[in-house]
Amino acid sequence: MPLSERERKVLQQLERELFIQDPDLARQLESGVPVRGPVQPRIRDVMAAAVGVLLILLSIPLHVFPLALAGMLLVAHALLAHRTYKNESSSRLL
Repeated sequence: MPLSERERKVLQQLERELFIQDPDLARQLESGVPVRGPVQPRIRDVMAAAVGVLLILLSIPLHVFPLALAGMLLVAHALLAHRTYKNESSSRLL
């Protein structure tokens, strides 16, 4: 079903506002090609946290404190990075 004249005008107004507010997103949507980084941030953060927990668990029988410290820092970094990513992605939607 084709758009009515009013719907076309509203759509054109939305497109103009998008170009004004976020020209990069508008160009990306116009091209139709999704832009992705090499690894999704969510996957990267989960993998970093898993490796950090593994380092912590590995340090227990080996009695290597620096390994546990590295694991704790890696988990903390992954949590903070994920939190930052979530905040940025939710603010982009507003």
